[in-house]
Amino acid sequence: MTDILFIGTGYTGKVLARLATASGAIDRFAGTSRTEETLTMLESLGAEAIHFDLQEDDIALLAPHITPDTWVIYSVPTLHREYEPAANAETPARHVAPVREVLEVASSADARGFIYLSATSVYGDHQGEEVTEESAREPTSPIGKMRADIEDEVLSFQGSIDHLLVARLVGIYGPGRTLAEYIPKGRYKLVDGGKKRTNRIHVEDIAGALLAMIDRAPEGAHAYNVSDGDPRTVREVVDEVCALTDTPYPPEATLEEIIEERGENVAARWKNTYRCSNQKLVEELGWQPRYPNVIVGYRAILGDGGDRT
Repeated sequence: MTDILFIGTGYTGKVLARLATASGAIDRFAGTSRTEETLTMLESLGAEAIHFDLQEDDIALLAPHITPDTWVIYSVPTLHREYEPAANAETPARHVAPVREVLEVASSADARGFIYLSATSVYGDHQGEEVTEESAREPTSPIGKMRADIEDEVLSFQGSIDHLLVARLVGIYGPGRTLAEYIPKGRYKLVDGGKKRTNRIHVEDIAGALLAMIDRAPEGAHAYNVSDGDPRTVREVVDEVCALTDTPYPPEATLEEIIEERGENVAARWKNTYRCSNQKLVEELGWQPRYPNVIVGYRAILGDGGDRT
């Protein structure tokens, strides 16, 4: 038996629920959400829908949904926009506290595994060099710093959970979540000519990577980059979207303008440059992305389906 309890069922959780239940890879899928739309969607898949608000409800209420066969996947955002370090060694920082509580509840129930959905923002700026799971984590944004603290909490947790995993996600895209939705609404600007080279990941490939971790990750504490492994410049992506959809080209902006308009968390996405290796996930767990780069993925969503090569 293999069960999943997905805490914070949003865009990625919905896709994982659909693919996991359709494939029969998981015996039971339970997801938490605050929204009736998501809960109804989970129920339609035959999944267990749990109305739960991490900020308001007692985390102990999750205990009955965890068994020794359960993998707990934590996908709740950091809940805060500004970074506040822990006041002392005994008291966790406010952004770490709920994760620690969930870990303790999962450990008390002898959960098989815990996966924290982090992000590659924990690496900070590596000036275009390749980053692996062994690269230095030097986050520059408040959210990146909070994610790094949460990673430390997960990877160092002492309890009765066999697998403690961190999935560091690059920029997520998929149906309904592409630049074709953002550009026409004026929510996207091309910064510094779009010269930044970046990795992305299709949401279905995230689901596949999580299932690979559940199926094949070794016991202990491990981090995995979840990336397509084939970086492309932002301009390449924008050019492809505009060509496929006849979307007008977005306005351009300088990095300084983005900092002033959107703040440090958004600006860090443009300032921090690195190429994200996926070789650990590929070589250790035998995972392969269905969409090997963002151009192929966008063509599958917006165009003729692409050739997936």
